[in-house]
Amino acid sequence: MPKQTRQEIIKTILNANIVETQEQLVELLKQANVEVTQATVSRDIKDMQLIKVPIRAGRYRYSLPVMNNAAAKGDSDHVVASALRAAKSMDKFVSLTLSPGSGPAVASILQARNDERIFAIVPSDASTLIICYTAVQASALAAELDIIAG
Repeated sequence: MPKQTRQEIIKTILNANIVETQEQLVELLKQANVEVTQATVSRDIKDMQLIKVPIRAGRYRYSLPVMNNAAAKGDSDHVVASALRAAKSMDKFVSLTLSPGSGPAVASILQARNDERIFAIVPSDASTLIICYTAVQASALAAELDIIAG
């Protein structure tokens, strides 16, 4: 799994869970079908510049650093581009074929964009189904994703 994809999954985990230790993060990644070692997680924490913030009574949790939105969008475009193998549209649906293990991260990135054309996103391990409100929106979204993928 590409490092960027794994790190997007880590971001999703940190947004959904209180993670106090590297061991907890390793376990949560394994639950997300991402096999990693503690050393890999340690490097990811350093690369992602994660910080520890107080939560209660002397306890701390990992948190994402504050970054500007333009940098975050560029990073997420890179994750989508590196994972995306093909985008096809049919009627109101867009089917994304992705590198193995990247489905949840790509779905999370697309969901965070709050694109008003998207009704629902259904991720799996190596694909994601996007349901749009109209066929025209689905076709346009597939074309945009092809541009991101290069």
